[in-house]
Amino acid sequence: MNLQEKLAEVSKKKLLIGIDVAKNTHWAMIGDIKGGELMRPFKFDNTKEGFSLLESKISSLGSFSNGDVMLGLEPTGVYWKPLGMYLRAKNYRIVLINPSHTHKTKELEDNSQTKNDRKDARLIQTLVREGKYLEPIILKEDYARLRRLVKARESLIKRRRILQNKIKCIASEYFPELFSILKTLESITLINLLKEIPFPVDICSLGKEAFFDRVKHYGHNRFGKKKAEKLWEAANISIGIKEACAEAKIEMRQIVEEYELLNKQQKELEQSIKDITLRLPETKYLITLPGIAELSIARILSETGPLKNYKNSKDIEKLAGLNLVEESSGNHTSCKVISKRGRKLLRYAAYWIALSSIRNNPGIRYEYRYRVETERQNRMKALTAIAAKMLRIILCLANKEREYDPNKVSRHYYLSKIMSCRDIYEWVRPTACPSGSPMEIGDDTVNKRILATHSL
Repeated sequence: MNLQEKLAEVSKKKLLIGIDVAKNTHWAMIGDIKGGELMRPFKFDNTKEGFSLLESKISSLGSFSNGDVMLGLEPTGVYWKPLGMYLRAKNYRIVLINPSHTHKTKELEDNSQTKNDRKDARLIQTLVREGKYLEPIILKEDYARLRRLVKARESLIKRRRILQNKIKCIASEYFPELFSILKTLESITLINLLKEIPFPVDICSLGKEAFFDRVKHYGHNRFGKKKAEKLWEAANISIGIKEACAEAKIEMRQIVEEYELLNKQQKELEQSIKDITLRLPETKYLITLPGIAELSIARILSETGPLKNYKNSKDIEKLAGLNLVEESSGNHTSCKVISKRGRKLLRYAAYWIALSSIRNNPGIRYEYRYRVETERQNRMKALTAIAAKMLRIILCLANKEREYDPNKVSRHYYLSKIMSCRDIYEWVRPTACPSGSPMEIGDDTVNKRILATHSL
């Protein structure tokens, strides 16, 4: 919705309510569309009794249908959700006010930096009246389940990364040479080694043959003898410290066991995420994109909800914070950058899909190279443009219910395919005429030849 549509909706409401949400106690202010204050700001608890108090205050002002009331909530963390869901179930119109908007307009009311809950409730009601609100994305059924699981997986991955860093930190103290030989924690041999004989002192005390047998057992007879010899030699000449080895070994074992548990939990979450993702209607179209997997689709849909709710590609780009902004004034014209105001995980997912598509999708790879090599774009800017393009493609496939067509991905790629078939070089409009060339700037002769050849 644009501003005019929002103002048109606000004009049809009889009551506008601004609510400053907190963990335990909310503050509300009730007004009308003309800016009148029908009731002084009041507080109510984040309980069923408090919600009933809010409804009784609304009903005391007259007989209104719930659809005639618009409530604006400033979302504070997750504390707005119980109230928002309660009011939505009662068929009230719920909108959200960006906390940064409240912060930036607080001095307009009384030219003072003062901030309190009463003042915030008034500001929120004013912003609702002016149509400066956001539509809440409230997911249901499989989309709500998917968001919960994806958030749990992202939190688990962060904890897993912390444990990886701890393991490497301890190894850097006691066995610095270890990760130059075994480079990844995905190795079963390395995991078992870290749990039982993580340090040079433990390895040397076993003896060479016993160590080789132990490593062979850890790797299920798949660990190479050359690597085992390198480990043995590195342990004998290691520069690692030797103080508190027994205590560090206990710490290492506990961290590795926790790391293994997180790996198991991650696999369980990913299986549930895949099962739900495959049930969603958009998946059968999005999965036809080269280089996109179920987990990437899950990240996108968990942030956006049903893609049919978005009629314009600009809406989903803005939701991801990939929309372009600039700061120009007078003779100064700034370069355009992405806003980064939106859902961080959606933007992150779009970047990863762009990277995967550049590797696996010939059309996207060609466009990326065209931007970098021909148009001389910065690589990061080109990647960002591809990320935004992938969101547009995803929205188009879901809304039109079509499978991916590689011939429509890029006009540059389309022309390159024609030229490769007809053995014609790619045409690029020259910035200046070559010396002695009869071609004039803007001459489309080569381009017309390509199209004429294709029409044959």
